[in-house]
Order: sequence, then structure tokens, then C-alpha cells
Amino acid sequence: MSNLFNAVQAPACARAGFLRSSMKLAMAGATLSLLAACAQQSQHMYTWESYQPAVYAYLKEPDNDAAAQIQKMEHNIETARASNKALPPGFRGHLAMLYLKVGQDGKAIEQMEDEKAAFPESAPFMDFLMRNLKPQSQASAPPAAAENPAPAVSETTNREGGV
Repeated sequence: MSNLFNAVQAPACARAGFLRSSMKLAMAGATLSLLAACAQQSQHMYTWESYQPAVYAYLKEPDNDAAAQIQKMEHNIETARASNKALPPGFRGHLAMLYLKVGQDGKAIEQMEDEKAAFPESAPFMDFLMRNLKPQSQASAPPAAAENPAPAVSETTNREGGV
């Protein structure tokens, strides 16, 4: 009877071994496909280029050459346009701050307006900055002629004994 039992059990063991090996193969295949999906390069929404290092350098040493940072950031704008990628949030705001530092108020306001257009949630802050910028730029303007200038003393007034 034991031979009969072994004969019946042998094919069942072979089937179980086949099932185990096919399960292992299926698990290995699933693992490989998951790893292959994760290995693909994800596309970034923004092009960061030297923006983060520029901000770090500015915060670490505010006396750094603003003109050099502006040049790098303007190059980043060209690179972003060429690759059809968007600039990150705050990029234009930081560039505006650098423009203000070198006295290019017009370009600074233009960058703030562009930041508002690209990221509408920044509008209140950009408006606040521009509102506070205008009195400074007006204060730095050359003083206008006095409202009530003193009358010029004519020669005839002096001859007639006037003041």
C-alpha cells in the first residue's frame, strides 16, 4: 500500500514544486517591472539651474556681486526658454531684488509683474513690495524746483532804491 501512496503523492509533489517555482518567477517579474518603472527619469516642472545656489550665496554673504548673480540668472531665463521649461516660484522676485540692489528699478518692477503673472498667489506680496518701492524711487529722484521760488531781484528795482 505504501507504494501506491508514494505513486499518488509523487505527481502532487511535482505540481507543488512547479507552482512554487512559477510563483517565485512571477514575484521576480513583478519586482523587476516595479524597479524599471522607478528607474525612469521624472520630468521636473521647473528649471532650477543656479537659482538655489544664488539665493544661498546671497543669504550667506549679502555683499556678493549682485551684477554677477543677475548675469547668471538672466542666463537661466534663456536656458529655460530654450528648453521650454518654467522658472520656479520666487525666481523673478529674487531677480527683482537684485535689480533693485544695482539701481535698475524699471527692470525690478518688470520682474515683479512677471512673478505676479506666473504665480498669482504672489500678487499680494509683489504689490506690497512695489507699493513700498515707489516712495523710495521718488525720494531718490532729484528734488524739483521749490514751489514758491523767491522772486528774482531785477536791476531796475535795485536802482530805484528797492530791496
